[in-house]
Amino acid sequence: MSYLVLARKWRPQKFDDMTGQEHVVRTVANAIKMDRVAHAYLFCGPRGVGKTTAARLLAKALNCEKGPTANPCGECRACTEIAAGTSVDVAEIDGASNNGVENVREIRENAKYLPQRDRHKIYIIDEVHMLSGAAFNALLKTLEEPPGHVKFIFATTEAHKLPDTILSRCQRHNFRRIPAARMLQRLQEICKAEGAGISDRSLSLVVRQSEGGMRDALSLLDQILASCGANPTDEEVAEALGAIDRTMVQDFAEAMVRKDAKRVLERVEEVFNRGLDLKRLAEELALQLRHLFVTKTLGQAPSELAESEQKALLALAKEAETAQLTRLFDVVHGCIWDVSRAAQPRLALEMALLKAIQLSPGGSIPELLARVDRLAAGLPQGDGAAKNTTGAPGGRSSSANFRA
Repeated sequence: MSYLVLARKWRPQKFDDMTGQEHVVRTVANAIKMDRVAHAYLFCGPRGVGKTTAARLLAKALNCEKGPTANPCGECRACTEIAAGTSVDVAEIDGASNNGVENVREIRENAKYLPQRDRHKIYIIDEVHMLSGAAFNALLKTLEEPPGHVKFIFATTEAHKLPDTILSRCQRHNFRRIPAARMLQRLQEICKAEGAGISDRSLSLVVRQSEGGMRDALSLLDQILASCGANPTDEEVAEALGAIDRTMVQDFAEAMVRKDAKRVLERVEEVFNRGLDLKRLAEELALQLRHLFVTKTLGQAPSELAESEQKALLALAKEAETAQLTRLFDVVHGCIWDVSRAAQPRLALEMALLKAIQLSPGGSIPELLARVDRLAAGLPQGDGAAKNTTGAPGGRSSSANFRA
């Protein structure tokens, strides 16, 4: 048999297996138990978070031989055919390539007839926002008052493109990006089952690259295993993904906090010579500074990071001042757009990092106030001192004004 990619192999086969979408699972499961299943559902949210999977699971729940049930058996003919995409009564339609009036007219005509075998005739339309305006209008009447044996399940990443007349006829469920901690836990379980020895640091990189989409995360995991084998190092994983090694990003952050300009320039040259994306470096460095600021503020590192990264952030946060981190982040985050558009990205990034180092405060506001007070107290008395220390009319000193 041909190889089955991880995203398909580990696709959830029951509602309890879905990660990070408990609010949707709970609502749908209660609707089935209470016999309050709507005739049309709209699943919307980012890519790869389980919209089509939830649509298939709902179809299985409604057509299972032991159902309708919130826990389909997964073994009967209806369940196995829906999982394989070969069910005669469950039609999965790609809205991008079947977006015309004639395609909707075909759905309307077929919806009149009873299911051939199962309890319901179900239409799953993926990327439904790609339907034309005329196609939406042709679907309105059937969608509002479909035959009792018909259910519609729409999935889309761009719900704002759907007409209000469609939205008002559907029960809408918003899918969320999967939390980083939950995704990391799920990837650890899958790696253990697959016999892959990938470190938590590397899996954290996969989580960041996937941006909350489990399908993207599993595709990246497939890429790592194909490129590096079952026991890759962190450096091999970063190279396979075309990402910046987290150790290097941490090294950048340490050099900037310690105002080591030479070290920063050396690291930029190293990244440039390796042919890595400098815009990506700026993004990763801004994210690292954000994590550092959060660690400094809360006293603990973000939970989605690997343990080794959390320890490094806690140690560096003790050296940095809040005002310094704020300035570093502002300059680095602000340069991302400039680096992506610059004719010489290396020069733009180098100057931005040097600017961040030079302009970042070297101490906290209370320390600066204390220093001004000490300088003011040590000035010689006389006309020169009066000229230097005289502030606003009334004879208040500059140090007093500063303290006020």
